[in-house]
Amino acid sequence: MKKAFKSILDVLSYPRGFVGTTVGLLHTFVMSFVVLFVAGVIRSRKVIDWVIIYMWSLPLVRLAGVKVDVRGAETVGQQKKGFLILFNHSSLVDIPVLYAYFPRSFRFGAKIELFRIPLFGKAMELCGVLPIDRRNRNKVMKVYESAIARVENGEAFALAPEGTRQKMAELGKFKRGPFEFAINAQMDIVPVILAGAYDTLPKDGFLLGAGRWRNNIIMQILPRVPTAGIAIEQVESLVEKVRDQMAPVYRQLSAELEGF
Repeated sequence: MKKAFKSILDVLSYPRGFVGTTVGLLHTFVMSFVVLFVAGVIRSRKVIDWVIIYMWSLPLVRLAGVKVDVRGAETVGQQKKGFLILFNHSSLVDIPVLYAYFPRSFRFGAKIELFRIPLFGKAMELCGVLPIDRRNRNKVMKVYESAIARVENGEAFALAPEGTRQKMAELGKFKRGPFEFAINAQMDIVPVILAGAYDTLPKDGFLLGAGRWRNNIIMQILPRVPTAGIAIEQVESLVEKVRDQMAPVYRQLSAELEGF
C-alpha cells in the first residue's frame, strides 16, 4: 500500500514540477526587481542577504519538494577574514540550496552569460556576484584579483571547481583557477558536498523535482583547508588534496541517499 501511494505521488511530481518550474522562473524575475530596489534605494547588505535567503532561495527549494540535511555547520566558524566555498556542481538547485542553508552569507561566481539576462543580470551585479568568463582565463583571474580586497573585508565566495554542472552524479575534473584565487588571497577553502541535487534537477532536466515527490539533499560541510604559506607553485597539490577530500564523501553520501 505504501509503495502504491509513493508511486502515485511520484507520478504527481511531474505536474508539480511543471508548476514549480514555471512559478520559480516568475519568482526569480520578481525577486530581481526586489533586489534592484533594495540595492539601489535601501543599499543594505543585510537586507539583500535576507531577500536572497528567505524570499528567493527558500521558496525555490520548497517548490522542488526538497528536504535538506545540513552537516558540519560547526566547522564554518566566525573568522573575520573571508574564505572560499568550493562545492560540487551537478544541478541548478545547488545555488538556492547553498544560499538557503549555508550558515553564513557569501557571493557566488556565475558564468558571464547570465549577466546578459535583463534584470536578473543587473541584480546579480548589484549583489556582488563574480562574473566568470569561462572562455577567457585572464579575465577570470583579474576578477579574482579584484575580489581579494573583499575577502580581506570578510566576504566569502562560492565557486564550483569543476567549472560547470556535471552530466552525472560524480565529481568532474577540478580547474586551477579557484585554487589560485585562494592561494593569492591566502584564504581558507571550505569544501562542500551537495549529494542528491543531481536527482532533484539534473543538467539535462527541465522540471524541478520531477520523478520523486520527496527529494533529499545532504549538504556536508567539510573541514577547512588553510592556504596560508602555500605558494602558487603548489597549486596542483592543493587541487589534488581538496579533491581527494571531497570525492569519497560524495560517494558515501550518494550511497546513503540510495535508500530514500
